Amino acid sequence: MVQTVDMGYEVRVVVTCQKAVHESLLTELDHRFATASHEPGSKVVTLTEHVSVTDEADAVAFVRALVLEAVPPGSKITEITAVPG
Repeated sequence: MVQTVDMGYEVRVVVTCQKAVHESLLTELDHRFATASHEPGSKVVTLTEHVSVTDEADAVAFVRALVLEAVPPGSKITEITAVPG
C-alpha cells in the first residue's frame, strides 16, 4: 500500500499598500518570501510562500502573520489563497 505525504501549502497573498510600492520594499519582501511581485507604480503586491504545515487554516494563519509583520502599516490583505503542494 502506498501512503501519500502531505507536503504543505503554497500560500498566495495579495496586499494593497497605501502608497505605490518602492523598489526597496519589493526587494525586502522578495528576501522574506518565496516570491514578491507587483506592477511598477502599483499599490498592489503579490506574495507567495510555501509552508510545510498539514492544516490549511494553520498555513494561512501563519503566512498572514508573516505578511502583516513585513508590509508597511496601513496595508490591507485583499486576497489570500492556499493550494496543497
